[in-house]
Amino acid sequence: MSLNAILGNGLSALQANQSALRVVSNNVANLNTDGYARRTVSMSAVSISGQLGGVQISDVSRVVDKYLQQEALSASSAASRYQTQSTVLSQINGLLGKPGDGTSLTSRLSDLFASFGAASLAPTQSANQQGVLNSLQSLASTISTLSSSLSTVQQQVDQQVSTSVGQVNTLLKQIASYNKLIQAEVAQGTSGSGIADQRDLAIKQLSQLVDIKVSEQANGQMVVSTADGLNLVSDNYAQLSYTAANGATAFNSIQYQEYNGQTGQAISSTVAFDQHLTGGSLKGLIETRDGTIGDLKQELGALAQKTALALNAQHNANTSFPPPAMLTGRNTGLMGTDALNFTGRTTVAIADANGNLVSRVDVDFDTGTYTIDGGSSGSIGSTVDSLVNAINTALGSNGTASFTDGKLSLAASGSNGVVVQDDASNPASRGGAGFSQFFGLNDLVQSDVPTLTSTGFKSTDDSGLAAGGTMSFTLKGPNGEVARTASVSVVAGMTMGDVVTALNTSFGGSMTFSLDASGALKATPANSYSNYSLNVTSDTTARGATDMTFTTLFGLGVQSTSGFASNFAVRDAIASAPDQLAFGIASLSGAVAGDAIVNHGDASGLLALQQIASNRETFSKVGALGAQVSTLGDYAGGLYQDVATRTQNADANATAQSDRQSEAEDRAAQTSGVNLDEELSNMMIYQQAYAAGARILQVVQQLYDTLLNIQ
Repeated sequence: MSLNAILGNGLSALQANQSALRVVSNNVANLNTDGYARRTVSMSAVSISGQLGGVQISDVSRVVDKYLQQEALSASSAASRYQTQSTVLSQINGLLGKPGDGTSLTSRLSDLFASFGAASLAPTQSANQQGVLNSLQSLASTISTLSSSLSTVQQQVDQQVSTSVGQVNTLLKQIASYNKLIQAEVAQGTSGSGIADQRDLAIKQLSQLVDIKVSEQANGQMVVSTADGLNLVSDNYAQLSYTAANGATAFNSIQYQEYNGQTGQAISSTVAFDQHLTGGSLKGLIETRDGTIGDLKQELGALAQKTALALNAQHNANTSFPPPAMLTGRNTGLMGTDALNFTGRTTVAIADANGNLVSRVDVDFDTGTYTIDGGSSGSIGSTVDSLVNAINTALGSNGTASFTDGKLSLAASGSNGVVVQDDASNPASRGGAGFSQFFGLNDLVQSDVPTLTSTGFKSTDDSGLAAGGTMSFTLKGPNGEVARTASVSVVAGMTMGDVVTALNTSFGGSMTFSLDASGALKATPANSYSNYSLNVTSDTTARGATDMTFTTLFGLGVQSTSGFASNFAVRDAIASAPDQLAFGIASLSGAVAGDAIVNHGDASGLLALQQIASNRETFSKVGALGAQVSTLGDYAGGLYQDVATRTQNADANATAQSDRQSEAEDRAAQTSGVNLDEELSNMMIYQQAYAAGARILQVVQQLYDTLLNIQ
């Protein structure tokens, strides 16, 4: 071997080991750098014309365990998903309070029924009346405030969805740009390992938002997709779009679109992205917004509806002492031309300030007639207007009846009051509600959405909807997927049956609508969509001057169910005059003018109201609470149990996935992380090799000096 060859070997040793030392020093310097993967040096012999010619650095590679990397990303997504749920549920628990703490729904219900019992000892005392009113208002305020607070949290979560979508888009673009840089370096023969660290860090951040799979290609490109294989980054990259609801109750889907990695031009149509989410905080936000909070709002709405129906039914059967001078009902959505569709009998009576009967009008819906004080009679006709006119005529100078914009009003003349009571043996009924209850003449509580959804309409009844109005719906799945969008446009002359038929046609079998005997509109999803929910995205229909929309009238959609608790309050007429609380029950059977029909100190109505506490109500399946027959208090307890179960599950899953993430990252760190002892050992090896290379050069120099000194 020539001296020059020996010199080349020594120089290659110096260069190679110097580079190796540089790699080791970088490893040590980045000991605590997040996302840094240690580098290892591979050396190979230099071959020149088949002869060994020294050593060279053949590769500087990043040490990454692909399996552990994917496991850490998957665990990060799962942990972030459940941590997000846990955080929001913690906030909801703070809103609910704890059962028995005096401010919870269960406590408020117990306090209300206790106040009924306490007031029954002296029902006409103003202190007792005020006590009942205070308990009513506390319960109503708790329901209303909780409904409002849940809506606020839901909107906040929706805004976080919008923010997270923006973060996902930024990271996808970053990863795509890193891919280009690394591909360029690989094409030039370098590794691009420094950029790969930054790319891995961006991928890790992305995994906290969405669940992803990664696969590194031979050209250095990292292909990123959702867990179910939808492309996020490859030669092309995806971008998501989302419009926050901004106060609306129907939430949009996240839209996905793919873009050309070279031109930045869209190369695909938009598709819904929600169903491709299986993890990450974005999944947790959507599950919490649409699932957890949506379910809780519906459960609260169901409780509010049954509470209102029970209290209002009994309060309408009761009367105050002295009877009120006027009873004004709620907006029923009825028009004067609507068919009565009542059965049974009811009585509208006028009583004086002492509770004595002045006059009575007995209405028999089965025969279509009325009688005045058991004497003269007349026809009530077949419409709401004809009934109101008949009552108005029958009352004569003793009172008046009017019907405007869906509201019925009855007023007594002078200092007298109005009493309405259904017949004991054959009570008046429309949709299962008594005459006074159906019109809401003496309701105790109210909300944004009418709680009485058994309308009494028949399929042959005129829909009363103005032509041109439209209803739009989405059938949305538990993962945010939209199974069906549907819309119905109103044309002139449609009956209620025609509208139901149009709904069924529009939904194409994915959901079936039917009007039952009580006039309630049932919406039943197909078996394949049993866990899907009906969302009303818009409704511009209106019944005459009532402005009542079709979906509100029948309580269609999750928005209506939730709306039963919205602005839940004691009716204004009662809140401003506690003495109008109806604590007695009139005695109209066989009564004639001059008889006492409302007695001072009568507490029978109060005791009936108190009995509601133990009455078992029939609840349909709503949210996570199955169909059941239970008391109001038990159902409220079930709502709290639902929140507790969800919280426990979210916390347990968050802990389990966090532990899984820590384990995966610890194991990955053992492979990819920098071990200081190992690096110092490598440093010593490379230093010694460098010194050996330097020694070769020194020996060659000595040999050259020796040769030059030969004479």
